[in-house]
Amino acid sequence: MTDDRAARREPPLHGVPGRWDDEADLLILGYGGAGASCAAVAAETGADVLVLEKGAIGGGNSACIAGSLILHSDDDERALEYLDWLCGGQTEAEVLQAFIDGLAGIPEFQSHLGFPMKEDPKPYRADGFYPEWPGAPGAGGILGHSVITAPGGDALWTAISRLAENRGARVRLETPAERLVQDPDTGEILGAIARTADGRRIAVRGRKATVLATGGFEFNDEMRRQYLSHAPVKFLGSPLLTGDGIAMAQRAGAKLWHMSSVSGPLYWGVEVEAGRVYVTYEFMRAARFGYSSPVFTEAGSLIWVDKNGKRFHNETVEIGTLRHGYANREEWFQIDPDTAEFTHIPAFQIFDEKVFRAGPAMTTLNSRTPLWSADNIAELENGWIIKADTIEELAEKCTFAADPGAYRGGHIDPETLAQTIRDYNAACAAGLDEEFGRKDFLTPLDSGPFYAVGPMVPTFINTHGGPKHDAEQRVLDTNEQPIGRLYAIGECGSMWGPYYNSMGDVTEFMISGANAARSALALEPQG
Repeated sequence: MTDDRAARREPPLHGVPGRWDDEADLLILGYGGAGASCAAVAAETGADVLVLEKGAIGGGNSACIAGSLILHSDDDERALEYLDWLCGGQTEAEVLQAFIDGLAGIPEFQSHLGFPMKEDPKPYRADGFYPEWPGAPGAGGILGHSVITAPGGDALWTAISRLAENRGARVRLETPAERLVQDPDTGEILGAIARTADGRRIAVRGRKATVLATGGFEFNDEMRRQYLSHAPVKFLGSPLLTGDGIAMAQRAGAKLWHMSSVSGPLYWGVEVEAGRVYVTYEFMRAARFGYSSPVFTEAGSLIWVDKNGKRFHNETVEIGTLRHGYANREEWFQIDPDTAEFTHIPAFQIFDEKVFRAGPAMTTLNSRTPLWSADNIAELENGWIIKADTIEELAEKCTFAADPGAYRGGHIDPETLAQTIRDYNAACAAGLDEEFGRKDFLTPLDSGPFYAVGPMVPTFINTHGGPKHDAEQRVLDTNEQPIGRLYAIGECGSMWGPYYNSMGDVTEFMISGANAARSALALEPQG
């Protein structure tokens, strides 16, 4: 140990520390929706609960969800069949059944959050959402449900975290965990080594268990490229989610699952600065998403083009048509076999003065991301919006740097973009977009100056992959055996596989947090 570390009595970089700086019955790493739910359920029993959170504020990806919506089982047998199909047979039936069993307890849990309870709420069906895949086997077993009135996911997390802390859970912010402490003889997890806001390394013991609630790897470029796609993709969630818990679990011998699974609706996005992502509008007629935006109601002269300057998709397609994840987006990730490049990535949003004056050209689902300005002026001044007097000049300015294996660098071809807009304007004049089937807001793009946002890439909300767990949320090793006293909840090893059902994540974080708390607290404390 160096003199500096010795003076501060820091724990060793490896092995078991000689002393613990803090301890609790249940040590929870991460304070998003899952971590807060776990803390609330555990603290209600009187257990000593300690949460270590990486950021200056908790919440994780909860800021990106519709907080009042959950899933409901209308028929457990059919629901199990449906979930098994969505998970592609990759998730054990016992894990799925634990999820289904937990659905009934959510309304009671939410009744403690301080929100108005709806009078006699009824589960409901909405094809494309509840169930999201109505033609899948057993789809009729899953419905949507809402028992509370909540303004959004950030408010839901705030209420759950307040409940946890009111019940006695302790929270240490700006204290990211760096590694798990594992017994060299038994393999059990004894606790974790974390770093405080002032840079000190501390050893924290979980007397009964340690819970990984650290989320996914949305903002870890290396993991995204390795596990998701060699196409650059972006995420709307918290920039603090960099796969920390996944790496810690791996070092403890954990098996990984669902590493290619993502959740997120129809978006093309641009990261204007580190961790700050804006996206194109989504369309949902029932909720008026997109349809009520002044960009469309007062203008509509907006299209997407790929790096070649060509349209490739209906810009106003309903999210209920596309669903979540990679499904139904094959053309987004189409590869040119001759050039070994993605055909449509990156893309640019092209619009004219009518759109520029109508309202925000881009939006976000993350309630903690500053809103795009209503007049687009700040974004133009920051260089986030590209401006030109002519379409040909705009094309020259729509540049993109090379991304190895994905696409070469360059700019949009001026004549191709000009022809694309002539074709689009002709479709507007005819009132028929034969090529892509756009029916709404067919307004000609003809009022200069002209603008673009980009380069844009496919953008989602969160990842699902991480350490594999059993029905009790116990992390499993590569031999499918539980790693003693280690649990994983929420998006840190979610149950979801190739497909996903809307609001499955918020439902899962409450169920997985509760199940882990109950299982862990049933253990005897370490000797």
